[in-house]
Amino acid sequence: MPPRKSANKQEGGIDLTSESASITGREVAGRDNIKGLTGKDVVQLVDTLLKHFPQRYLDNPEELDKTLSDFRGYHEKLHEYKELHNAVNDILIAFEQFRAEMDRANTLRAVPELSVLRKRWRPVSMNVVALLNWSQTIKSIGKPFQLLADKSKSGEDWAIQFSGLQSRINEHLGMSEQLAAPDTTKEDIGYPSQLQIISFQRLGTRIPWWETLSELTSSFSDASSHHMNSADKQLRQTAQELYNLSNKALSNY
Repeated sequence: MPPRKSANKQEGGIDLTSESASITGREVAGRDNIKGLTGKDVVQLVDTLLKHFPQRYLDNPEELDKTLSDFRGYHEKLHEYKELHNAVNDILIAFEQFRAEMDRANTLRAVPELSVLRKRWRPVSMNVVALLNWSQTIKSIGKPFQLLADKSKSGEDWAIQFSGLQSRINEHLGMSEQLAAPDTTKEDIGYPSQLQIISFQRLGTRIPWWETLSELTSSFSDASSHHMNSADKQLRQTAQELYNLSNKALSNY
């Protein structure tokens, strides 16, 4: 004969009539069934849930589990989008000095010394490296960034674009990926001669090397602004989704 069910227990949901706080419907959580928790601990835990969640969640453990998982997921996304926002902001702050140098030079038709350009670009490149290192660890906002064996890149668009533009500007300025003291000379990278610079200043003669650097600078500026706006948008959207979930789940609080 099967054992009689206790009159104070229910099918599904939560019963708090005993010190061992039986949770039925999924897994019985008795005094010895949850590692590290006593029956009193379980009572306190369930009492907290009763205070903050509508009864419909407590009567449906699967829905409660999904809601708590969603809370955690949104918080993890919110954290990573905030980290992305901060990293891109650091890049933009560093990039402002490089862009200002380029704008000034174009206005005056005065090509800066290569050492000056490298000095202004180095902090930008270092911040991009920091972003790419962090992007290899993301879990909630997309695919982690990877450099593959065939030298191709995998990951989110923002990581791939920052990596590509940083590499192209580094190469154009004759800077290594490690940002160490460059081995390349002006002649190695096609930096304009003094005669070309004078002709540029006085006659407006085109300097292909300088035009390429100006185009790369413009592309980097556009990409940085775009990805900053995108990170802000995703941050606001995730915060709104978290708020909506909170409002729904804690509607009786």
